[in-house]
Amino acid sequence: MKLVSIFCFCFLLTMSYSVNAQTQIELNSDAIEAFYKADKELNQVYKQLMVKLSEQEKSSLKDQQRKWIKMKESTCKKEADEYKGGSMAPMILFSCYEEKTKKRTTELRGMLQGR
Repeated sequence: MKLVSIFCFCFLLTMSYSVNAQTQIELNSDAIEAFYKADKELNQVYKQLMVKLSEQEKSSLKDQQRKWIKMKESTCKKEADEYKGGSMAPMILFSCYEEKTKKRTTELRGMLQGR
């Protein structure tokens, strides 16, 4: 009886997994969408912060942000290049973008809270 229960549990687990399986195209699309959502949030926080800064601080933040964007793109491109030509390369790229963007948003929020 115990063996039958274990078998049933494993069967149901396998069935639920296959029902939720996604194609690589869907995974890529989800990664892109998640990045755009994170980027939208970053831009909102950035705008809130810019309102509270002096002209000199605004200039400095713009410069920092440009450098951060270059670093993010360079780092994530290198990460995705490991999968160059593969169908999961876009997912790797945009997942990296999302991760870096969320981290930067947290940093900007910290600056905003200090104001």
